[in-house]
Amino acid sequence: MNNLHDEIDAIRQRLGKKLLILGHHYQREEIVAHTDMQGDSFQLSAAAAQNTDCETIIFCGVHFMAETADILANSPENLAKRGGRRVDVVLPDIDAGCSMAEMATRQDVEYCRNSLTTLFDDDKIIPVTYVNSTAELKAFCGQHGGFACTSTNAQAVLREALQLGTSQPGTPQQESLQKQKKSQKPCVLFFPDQHLGQNTAIKMGISESQISLWNSNEPDFGGNTPEQIKNSRIILWNGYCCVHQKFVPGHIDEIRKAFPKIRVIVHPECRRDVVEKADESGSTAFILKQITESPAGSQWAVGTESRFVERLARQNPDKTIVNLAFQPSYCETMGLIELPKLAAMLMSVESGLKRNLIRVDDHIAPDALRCLRRMLQACS
Repeated sequence: MNNLHDEIDAIRQRLGKKLLILGHHYQREEIVAHTDMQGDSFQLSAAAAQNTDCETIIFCGVHFMAETADILANSPENLAKRGGRRVDVVLPDIDAGCSMAEMATRQDVEYCRNSLTTLFDDDKIIPVTYVNSTAELKAFCGQHGGFACTSTNAQAVLREALQLGTSQPGTPQQESLQKQKKSQKPCVLFFPDQHLGQNTAIKMGISESQISLWNSNEPDFGGNTPEQIKNSRIILWNGYCCVHQKFVPGHIDEIRKAFPKIRVIVHPECRRDVVEKADESGSTAFILKQITESPAGSQWAVGTESRFVERLARQNPDKTIVNLAFQPSYCETMGLIELPKLAAMLMSVESGLKRNLIRVDDHIAPDALRCLRRMLQACS
């Protein structure tokens, strides 16, 4: 194994600034040790897009993350800065996918939206996709006036999509716009993660009666009556993260018995009853910040992917940090990327073979980029 570490280090040194290795928080420790940046998926992609030196990005994550990196790194503006030269984005394991991202296909989402147009005006249906989705779904949102969102900015994006508080009264023009918005009732179609959508909507004060779950396996209106759908402000897709779905309220009861003074912090991809029973909830970046900045001696039970929790514990030896569930919850597809695969990928890049190249089709990329840009504008 030491030989692999040495080989990886040697290739990285030879390639220098031409190579950028990105590592998601859920990666194995031996993989993270060889990355140039660590973080959430969109955070990594956005940072990589600002790099003007690299020629190849090795994304130690899953497929949709590499797609987003390709879209941003090879935007028209970035291509112009590099004189038309593309940055290649590769995955160490081409089978590293995301089960949640695969729970919503473009065909199914289009069918859903077409059904909704029988109840809403076309421009009142605003699609919002979690960044944990395929480039095709981002492009779908880009084509239909929609947005992407992250777990950090979901509330800001939903507020923009619902046209809540986006104009301030004052001038006659502003007051006219405000009146127009009051006469509208836009409805957000949120996919693929039902839990992030529901937790965000509830936090915003949207009532349960105005939130519907669209089951793509059910006929008609996803298992809802037309009246339920017409009364909805948020329609949730029936997708979920297999890692965060495993956490249940009973885990919180058990951990508090074992550690009476412990604080429970969970990711908003967890079920609503788990989020409501926890002390705090937020994105991976939020969890990292809260725990890192907490005082020595504090105790935390963390409801998210276990490799990340274990890394937090190693990096904060002055605190007690444990998995919320006594049985660890690992992301299996993130775990597909192992040290031999990273070494093989580096050798491939150095030889110029470019295996496992992730390139979003030219007819999809512009609309997907538009969707991502709308997200950034909504949060600016």
